[in-house]
Amino acid sequence: MKRRIAELHPFTVLCLAVLTVSVATAASRWWLSCAVIALCLAIGAVAGKARKLAALSGAIMLPTLLSLLMIHGLASQDSSAVIAAWGPVSLTLGGVEIAMALALRTAVLVVAGLLCGLLIDKHQLVAAIDLSPAPPQAGYLLASTLFLLPQMMEKQHAIGQAQALRKAGTGRGLAGWLQRLKLRAVPLVLSSVQDAHDRSVHLAARGFPARGKHSRLRRVADSQIQRGIRWVALLCSVLVPVAILVPLGGAS
Repeated sequence: MKRRIAELHPFTVLCLAVLTVSVATAASRWWLSCAVIALCLAIGAVAGKARKLAALSGAIMLPTLLSLLMIHGLASQDSSAVIAAWGPVSLTLGGVEIAMALALRTAVLVVAGLLCGLLIDKHQLVAAIDLSPAPPQAGYLLASTLFLLPQMMEKQHAIGQAQALRKAGTGRGLAGWLQRLKLRAVPLVLSSVQDAHDRSVHLAARGFPARGKHSRLRRVADSQIQRGIRWVALLCSVLVPVAILVPLGGAS
């Protein structure tokens, strides 16, 4: 099962994720959102990514849920039952229900998106875009986003370690944080500009974007069945939400 998931085309995984998120968001049913989240966690467990998926999802959703509770649960002006009160601030049942509904919708998007990021190999995705009719600039832009951001994180960590050895930016509090940010930002921006210049020279020397036929070192396995699944998923991601929302709009 794990091998079959790894053999899926990156576009197939993305199309299925789009279908799942669109239908769950349009339906707006708590049980459907919970079922989608449980399904994503189960798929992550089969792929051996359950622990990482749960940790990343929790790190994103916990502050999101707290902010939604503060906005809708505490600041709500509805006349529903009061769960708890702290002076002029009160936690209402209606506000909590709205916050939980919005949190579940957001959780579906977050968990499904993170699952795609964990299942899809970055090299395969870039190669799939390169093999598709999409402009070659799209593949290069995606590759730059996926691969340069971790490199920038490593650079800023190395810059911070070098400055710590020189005992620069060791202040505490907000002033110390701003000083460290300024000391790291300048060399990081300068190194990024230099990298961009070097890459542009190398790309120009290789005739990017390439014109005419050219050989590719990486191939992405695909099949007629997966292509059919992608088209059906994209079509359903549009038609099913419309079928759900139009009767609701007519009833209102």
